[in-house]
Amino acid sequence: MKDLASIPALIIYGSLAPGESNHSVIYPIRGEWKKATIKGKLQEGGWGSSLGYNGFIPVNSKDAETINCYVLFSEDLPANWDYLDEFEGDGYRRIQTEYELENGQKGIGFIYALNE
Repeated sequence: MKDLASIPALIIYGSLAPGESNHSVIYPIRGEWKKATIKGKLQEGGWGSSLGYNGFIPVNSKDAETINCYVLFSEDLPANWDYLDEFEGDGYRRIQTEYELENGQKGIGFIYALNE
């Protein structure tokens, strides 16, 4: 596989994650899944909260918490952004944030954050 830093990445922290309630939505997108962490906060809001998944918000480093997540590395993501944006809806926006893989490797990926 190519260097992961050169492959589009989607950070997943809620219902789309492996084993979670909406994973079937993202399952057809082929790629490599890696466990990771991000910095930010999860707070109530968006449709995911009604399913028990609070939404991500970026915060300054002083207020940030470590959040466990997955990163999906997939060459197929660019062709699926519109599909994923529509699934997430108006309550979320796709932004970039930094992740850290279990092996310490850091990178930048897209994440769906609460649209505040």
